[in-house]
Amino acid sequence: MPYETKLPNGAINTIFPFHFVLNAELCIVGLGPSVPLILPQIDIGLPIEHCLQLKRPHPPFTGELIRNNQHSLFVFRCNDSGLLLRGQFICANEVAEQFIFVGSPWLSDVAQLQQHRLSLSNFAVHDATADLLQAIQDEKTALEETRYLAQKLKKQRAVLQSILNTAADAIITINQQGLIESFNPAAEQMFAWQSDAIIGQSVLNLAQEPHASFSAELISDFLKEAELSVMGKRREVSAKRSDGSEFPAELSLSVTRYDDELHFTGIVRDVTLRNSQQAALAAARERELKMGHDIQQSLLFGAPIKVPGMEISAFTQPSQGVDGDFFDFFPIEPGCFDVLTGDVMGKGIAAAMIGAALKNQYTRIMAETLWPSLQKGLYPTCETIINQLHTRITPELRRLESFVTLIYARIDVHKNTLHFINAGHPEGLLFHDDGRVEMLSGDNLPIGIDPNEHYDTVVYEFKPGDLLLLFSDGVTEARNINSELIGTDPIIELVRPLFQAQLPAAIVLQRLRQIVDLFENSHQRSDDFTAISLYRHPISALHSQEFPRNMQVLAEIRHWLSKRVHLTPTQHDKLNLAAIEVATNIIRHVSSPLADTSFVLHLLQLPTTLTLEFYYVGAPFDPTQAEAPDFSGQKEGGFGLFIIQNCVDQVDYLIPAEQVNLIRLQLKDLSNQTLPLLYS
Repeated sequence: MPYETKLPNGAINTIFPFHFVLNAELCIVGLGPSVPLILPQIDIGLPIEHCLQLKRPHPPFTGELIRNNQHSLFVFRCNDSGLLLRGQFICANEVAEQFIFVGSPWLSDVAQLQQHRLSLSNFAVHDATADLLQAIQDEKTALEETRYLAQKLKKQRAVLQSILNTAADAIITINQQGLIESFNPAAEQMFAWQSDAIIGQSVLNLAQEPHASFSAELISDFLKEAELSVMGKRREVSAKRSDGSEFPAELSLSVTRYDDELHFTGIVRDVTLRNSQQAALAAARERELKMGHDIQQSLLFGAPIKVPGMEISAFTQPSQGVDGDFFDFFPIEPGCFDVLTGDVMGKGIAAAMIGAALKNQYTRIMAETLWPSLQKGLYPTCETIINQLHTRITPELRRLESFVTLIYARIDVHKNTLHFINAGHPEGLLFHDDGRVEMLSGDNLPIGIDPNEHYDTVVYEFKPGDLLLLFSDGVTEARNINSELIGTDPIIELVRPLFQAQLPAAIVLQRLRQIVDLFENSHQRSDDFTAISLYRHPISALHSQEFPRNMQVLAEIRHWLSKRVHLTPTQHDKLNLAAIEVATNIIRHVSSPLADTSFVLHLLQLPTTLTLEFYYVGAPFDPTQAEAPDFSGQKEGGFGLFIIQNCVDQVDYLIPAEQVNLIRLQLKDLSNQTLPLLYS
């Protein structure tokens, strides 16, 4: 059955090559030329449901649904390939007996073109005719403006001198030899020279050393080169008054050629006051950013919680001092907790405030629902919490023309489950102990887009030995100098050997930072960078703790050990001495890009042995290159390694993965102790 549109014949195939036409019975009556490439089985007369499944708006798919939602977003999923199509329906004629879907495949990456056997030639081609006509019109307008300006300049010649006399900036003209030809009143006041005294003199009378000693030939050569390099550009220079005092000035140069000679015009502005104001503004902005950063740390970022058998680490680095990323951890009951992480569209304080408001709403919802549910022996479901959050905050987000991507996860270590909701956030990565890697994506839109969106939970296994990695788009969308995205595959390839080596969660994040730094060739972020690592360590009796790389943590390490190890006083003192010596070396020898990273301690005490491990990222230590201690007192060095080796039974210096170092201290033959041991 033919179909009609108001477009010229063939235009709809060119503009919308992926269109299709349905009749009142929702059967195919027309196809765009590119549709068979993604739906090989499609044919005229087939019901649309044989080829495509409606994802948005919510089914059922009827003609009435189309009529009521014209110009609204429709999303279909191809039954065979899973490829998403998005677009709108329009009525083909006045009586609306046929419906035309105009849209295109929903691709998130150019690499997906090859995956679905597509190329850019299958899509609509831009018509450059309008651009050419606009360019011609712009040229015509520019020519008319030029004629008008030429006439206007002729009229203004009579008032040019008055303009020079009343200009607030110094205006000085010089010839090709650097001799001053004119000197306006503002220049007289700025430089404390009278025009009749300075005209005809070298411009170097207004310059500081070393330029004041240049020869006339050097000045001429410099001015000729300046014609090509600095004309029309503002730059700050150091100027000199007649009494020899110096002041900062902003200089703009222009050049005119007549009578085969170059004549230069310089506009000079004293920027002493401006520079002092800019310095004050910069200091104020620095204080504001620090205050915003402190507020952000308290409002947007929660501290990882302690859960037996788990290592939890988080890191964030804003691209502008303050950002819209956020995360937090909420205990439900022992062994069960929630993780909330998200990213507000935009950057700066506005995004941070929206993130704080969302977290506040979430906290209120938890306060309203958690206790009543626990009274009934239940938890409020993830779906209940996120859909309530969506209902409350979406109207405000739409008013502010913003949206929020987020991930909401609930981990239950007793049931070995992970309940997961992804609202438009980059997919999470779930590394399983058996080698599988699951990409935790979702079909849900970000919060704040569609008021009718409903968020669903997906349940995954999360057993001892598994690792969950969550991150913002500042990780996967990091760009190199060629504007190429890093993507997800390099992250998986980086994390897999770290995960297989059972390295701490914090070390995984530090290596992730390093690979993004290397890819972007910068330690500065082009976008906000946030990542969370949650590792269910297979050894449940293991104690783990992160420590920042500064000397103040040495007392914390002593306290941490004293609460967790049971040894004789002598053994305890020796272990403390060795541990502090190792930690001191790690802190002292860190490179500057890693100065804000932490190192991790693992402690495992069994009936007969105690193992204390130090993990850190950085340059390895080779004990064979260390100097032997000199007990004569004639030179220093070598005592640290000597102390460590004589305080414990065994010391190992290992490299379990690239850029990762492990120093392992062991005490052996503890079976004769009668003190209780901390193991399960």
